[in-house]
Amino acid sequence: MKILFCTGGSEKSENAIKVTAALARQLEANATVLSVGPSHDSVSKILGAEFRMSEVTIDTDRAVTKNISKFAEKGVEILKDAGISAVAKIARGEIAHEILKEADTSDYGFIVMAAKGKPGDRHLLGSVTRKVLAKAKIPVYVV
Repeated sequence: MKILFCTGGSEKSENAIKVTAALARQLEANATVLSVGPSHDSVSKILGAEFRMSEVTIDTDRAVTKNISKFAEKGVEILKDAGISAVAKIARGEIAHEILKEADTSDYGFIVMAAKGKPGDRHLLGSVTRKVLAKAKIPVYVV
């Protein structure tokens, strides 16, 4: 069995991976840890027109890629410490869409994600989690 773990680098995301590592080990599962960052276009829009195609935009874009890679690698490290074979993957774009797209690309048994990533959210589930739950074709384990 394959499990898709999703992380945004938050403490809650890392805890979701830690909590479900024992389950993954019992299932003798392999894992993919996915971290998603904003699209390249979003970075340009945030910085503004005067920065498009500038060194600032390129450096910022590289920093985003480095951060999301670091989040995915941290998840892999947690799983490997628990004795689970895992690989890191990153994507750029709308988070829920990229998670669902990845879930459709392989034979995953289920998706693991935190209930919400941002502190202070008044809702029980974060917006990304709600979107994934609403559209996923496979079970979603929310921690």
